[in-house]
Amino acid sequence: MGSLRQHFTGVAAKHLSAVDATPRSHQHEIGSNAFVQILGNPGDQRVAFEGTFLYFDDESDTPLKATGGLTWYDTRLRQAHRRPEYRLYYRENAVTNRMSEGDFCVLAVRPDNTLMLVVSPRGSTSEQQIRWLFDIDHLPVKGFEVHEVGDGRQVSVIEMMVLEELGIEVRNYNDGWLGKIVDRFGEGFPVTAEFSSFVRETCRMAEPVKTDPDSALLAWMEHEEMLFRTLERKIVQAQLDKGFSDVEHFIRFSLSVQNRRKSRVGHALEHHLAAVFEAHGLPFGRQVITENRATADFLFPGQKQYSDLEYPGERLVMLASKSTCKDRWRQVLAEACRIKEKHLFTLEPAISLNQTNEMKSHNLQLVVPSALFGTYGSEQKEWLLNLAAYLERVKFIIS
Repeated sequence: MGSLRQHFTGVAAKHLSAVDATPRSHQHEIGSNAFVQILGNPGDQRVAFEGTFLYFDDESDTPLKATGGLTWYDTRLRQAHRRPEYRLYYRENAVTNRMSEGDFCVLAVRPDNTLMLVVSPRGSTSEQQIRWLFDIDHLPVKGFEVHEVGDGRQVSVIEMMVLEELGIEVRNYNDGWLGKIVDRFGEGFPVTAEFSSFVRETCRMAEPVKTDPDSALLAWMEHEEMLFRTLERKIVQAQLDKGFSDVEHFIRFSLSVQNRRKSRVGHALEHHLAAVFEAHGLPFGRQVITENRATADFLFPGQKQYSDLEYPGERLVMLASKSTCKDRWRQVLAEACRIKEKHLFTLEPAISLNQTNEMKSHNLQLVVPSALFGTYGSEQKEWLLNLAAYLERVKFIIS
């Protein structure tokens, strides 16, 4: 999937001051002379950019979005006796109207010289994920942290998930695999379990699942994304070549593509987790109906034991699976009431400290692949479980 440099060339970040945020100030400008590093020196010109504005929070499934022009210029151009003061002017829109003092703000430059302005509430998971994506560690007390995006940051399936939440399509297909996929499944979308099985059969990158389940799972997810997008590209192109009967037909088709992408990732994660549990010889039930018709994704050792009220509750373990969780992690609390400590596996990086503290207060233990531990703070790392540690805990509890 290449490097982050293919999608962004430079970034600037800060927590907004009262002057920056539209509700408190109608200047409609942000900026710093340091922006010259990523936007160039406007000199005596007013340089126009096309921009995308996003308000990216933890409650919404998709960011609030607006588009509009921005102007990069020297506010002191007619004051020859003073040093230049460069600013970026924008027009008011739905996103800038949401900005508040203290919000985290990133200005990102795309390779086509368009700009993306992303705003997130301070301390939110959304802020942490954007900071992780762009390698923004410490922010200065005043002004912007500005840097170019290097080639070193590679885009994995995890970065791809964040980028696509920002509306950026990541090239992730390999036509060299198309013949093998079509030979196996034809030119239609196969059942998700069968496709995930094919993924595990053909994944050359995976570490042995018995010795390194965390790496194996991520390798399977990476490989599945590539294979699926390769097949999807073939199927979608065939429909584009055929055309659409009317606008409603086009909209229905477009929505089906988006919805299939979202639901398939969740199904794929469940299938690969089940394969890990089977490889480790763990007995389990899938999609187990518990109290109040709530469904547990995985229940150890199984539904029979859970339904037997004489079976000790302390020897039962559950696991919810969510590729991304945002505020939806609270849904897990209603599942498997006999089990006091819940477990949730997710691929979501950089969940905020506030969120993980709230999870802890509700006896919900987060499980993430070990490769994502670096996206969390030191206090969180001491609490997190990776998949290998979770497997050991399950074996101990149910034995």
